[in-house]
Amino acid sequence: MKFTTGKIFVCDGKEWKALQYEESSLGSRGYPGFSCKEIKTGLKDAANGIYWITLSDFKNAFPVYCDMAAGGKPGWTMVFKVVSGVDKKVYPTYVSPQTSSEKNMAALDVTSKHKDHYKNRIVLKWSDFGALEARVALYAGGQLVKEVSFNAQKTNNLNWFSASKLIDSSWKDMKSEPKNIFSIPGQHNRNFFINSRYGGCPNDVGWMVITSNYCKWETRFLPRKNVILYSKLSGHTNWNQYSKSTINNGGVG
Repeated sequence: MKFTTGKIFVCDGKEWKALQYEESSLGSRGYPGFSCKEIKTGLKDAANGIYWITLSDFKNAFPVYCDMAAGGKPGWTMVFKVVSGVDKKVYPTYVSPQTSSEKNMAALDVTSKHKDHYKNRIVLKWSDFGALEARVALYAGGQLVKEVSFNAQKTNNLNWFSASKLIDSSWKDMKSEPKNIFSIPGQHNRNFFINSRYGGCPNDVGWMVITSNYCKWETRFLPRKNVILYSKLSGHTNWNQYSKSTINNGGVG
């Protein structure tokens, strides 16, 4: 950590990143907000970056990554991030009573540079956070490629990710097309799985998945595991059409 030109910088091992706050301003460690949305409302010019929030009192503040530039609804709080290809099971990490890399500043961005999944205490205290909406955003090279939004009111940390809670999606056919799997635990050890239909592996069709080792369309990535795979079309794709489905570098929920 270093202090330069009036800003605090932290190093993620490769580069220095400015913390997007002053110690006396909303979103600082000494003056945390309750969400990134609240911070954005109070600081109209707040940019993407690391801020501090709390679920209770100031003594229990913790750093989070805030997406302050999302079109239409800025102020998203990152609560979970899957880094594609990391040899660490995703679902067990998500449902564990422990956080993962919560206070590691290098994990607080939308890249895959930090080779560990990220999970903060909001996942564990979902109802305390009181989210109105939840969003899954897929990034490649630090750039947003696909997103899905959900109504998170009166949900827990698992059932918000479901067809019944779907609000909108980058895939225009997701609401209208049939879905046989739509859940965080998924099926066959595939997680955050949104699938349309099975066809004995060769004719499996869907939108997004964190891979297992069941079908050729996912075992082709071995020895890489837990790969985030998604349709790069405007709708679902046959998972075996490799040119129409692509690996994602990192996912944020």
